[in-house]
Parts: sequence; C-alpha cells; structure tokens
Amino acid sequence: MTVSELLERGLRRNREALPADPAPDCTDAEGNAARFAVTLAGDRVGPIGFRATTCATLIAYCEWLAETVPDQRVSLAAALTPRDLIDAVPGVPPLKRERAVLAVAAFRAALVSLAPPAEPT
Repeated sequence: MTVSELLERGLRRNREALPADPAPDCTDAEGNAARFAVTLAGDRVGPIGFRATTCATLIAYCEWLAETVPDQRVSLAAALTPRDLIDAVPGVPPLKRERAVLAVAAFRAALVSLAPPAEPT
C-alpha cells in the first residue's frame, strides 16, 4: 500500500465513529498526536479506530495499523515495531519516518489500556 492510498482511507477512518473508548493521546516533540481505540475478540484484535493530527505520514501509518492488525493475535500485534511500519509503507521520506514511532506508541498504549488491572498481592 502506498502512502497516498493509506492517507485517503485514513482520512475517512479518522472521521468515523470509534469502535471503543480511545486510549489517551500520545504526542511527539513536533506537536503531532495519535490515539487508538482498539477492541478485542478473545485473544485477537478486533476493529480498530484512531484519531491523528493532520500529518499525512502519521495518518498513513495509523491506517496501516487499523487495516492490517485486526484478526491478529494480541501478542503478535503488541510486538509490531516502528521498523515494521517503515518497511510496510514505502515512499515515506526519511525525515517523516519518525512518525512510525508515534503510531506504534499510540497503538501499544491502546493495547495496554485494555489489559485488566493487576491483582494486588
């Protein structure tokens, strides 16, 4: 998938109703922000929504996650890295590839927010 294809679909998804309550925003030093709303279906990731600032690369990376991760085991989804996004979405200028770090951080924050609280010992 190209950045422009992902951006086009991501702009639509960015305005759709979220499938769950979103995790808190993750931000970077440049003021970009992203947050995901993730659902679970047993041990697999269910539908995903997101909200992201208007950076085309960030929206494309978030859309790639929203399209690719559903139906994966949670453990595999949690193991995704920024390098996985960079490799999966060709054509991103080197200066914009840092957005993959923000997208993955926001996605992982959403997964963590779904985890049940630890039992006190």
